[in-house]
Amino acid sequence: MKRFVLYLIFVFTISAVHAQKGKVTAADSYLTTNDLESAKKAIDAALENEKSNVWPKTYIVAAKVYTELAKNGKDDKGVLKAYEFYKKAIELDAKGNEKGKQKGKYKKDILFALTFFNSELTNTAIEGFNKEDFAKAFKAFEAVLDMNGEIAKLEGVPESEMTVDTTVVYNCALAAYNLKNWEDAEKYFVKTIDLNYGEGDAVLLLHQVYDSIGDSIKMEENLQKGFTKYPDDDRILTALIKYYLTTKQNDAALNYLNTAIEKDSENPSFYYARGVLYESFDKDKAIENYQQAIEIDPKSFNALYNIGVIYYNKGVEIQNKANEMSDYKEFEKTKKDAEKYWGKALPFMERALELQPDDSNVLEGLKGLYYRFDKMDKYNEIKAKIEGLSK
Repeated sequence: MKRFVLYLIFVFTISAVHAQKGKVTAADSYLTTNDLESAKKAIDAALENEKSNVWPKTYIVAAKVYTELAKNGKDDKGVLKAYEFYKKAIELDAKGNEKGKQKGKYKKDILFALTFFNSELTNTAIEGFNKEDFAKAFKAFEAVLDMNGEIAKLEGVPESEMTVDTTVVYNCALAAYNLKNWEDAEKYFVKTIDLNYGEGDAVLLLHQVYDSIGDSIKMEENLQKGFTKYPDDDRILTALIKYYLTTKQNDAALNYLNTAIEKDSENPSFYYARGVLYESFDKDKAIENYQQAIEIDPKSFNALYNIGVIYYNKGVEIQNKANEMSDYKEFEKTKKDAEKYWGKALPFMERALELQPDDSNVLEGLKGLYYRFDKMDKYNEIKAKIEGLSK
């Protein structure tokens, strides 16, 4: 009698397992007739049952069902769910059954399914990017990379011979960047650059990542590495110069500025930047560089204004010395020297005003110059304009 009871339990257990596996088979059949509602109902039941949710086939069919649901607009996350199902199928198939047997039984089925599925993942990623759903795009692009690796493993490709889709790596970085997910953006931009993809664009976007997180050490390392890789990309060189100017590393900045000017001697911004650099320790060289910038671009407002300021301040400095003199003749002589510098400043300030008529700094500078030269008509005109701007 006991043996008969055990036999019945065994029969019922087998029947229960077959019943649940039957739902997987049913779901697969419903797919062939495009009855997605019934297919979903059947596979969801199989996924919830402990008898069938340890079977690789369950997850293969679930992935197919949810892929079709996504394609038919019934589940906008269907493809990403399908990806997770395929991952689970691969995991369970590698383990085998509860006795550790039948490992890799469904490898061919999984490989065949993934051959078609990867295009769905890619389409999902692109669609997410186009719709600015960057979270979806990032997950999908990462999934494409992961699935490519899984396919290679299933096909027996040695790890040393596995290739990486550089375009997908770059797209992962772009999606993470748009999400402001700086950690993953850094990870994938670094990988992109190491794979020699994206060229200067990847370097400069990684620069923006480091700028956003305030990592100045990595900013410098990235730009230097980028300049070494792409020495003809003027954007990287310009970013390097700006970085060294901002961090007040004058020697490095001057070195890269000289390199930039050698490469592009007709770029006024490089002369202007070198003028700014020289201004802190050599005013004459600063003026020389500003003038070179103006020769190339006569509308270089900042260069015009800065020359005017240098001459103006030099005049003020000499006038202050004159004010300390007790000898009248020496005072008059020194005062005239100051006026020479103010006379030099005036045309540069006037040309700067022509370019930016409402610039308050230029207006204040001209007001002081006109007053010193006793040009009261122009002084009053500038004064009125300044008062008008403040209203």
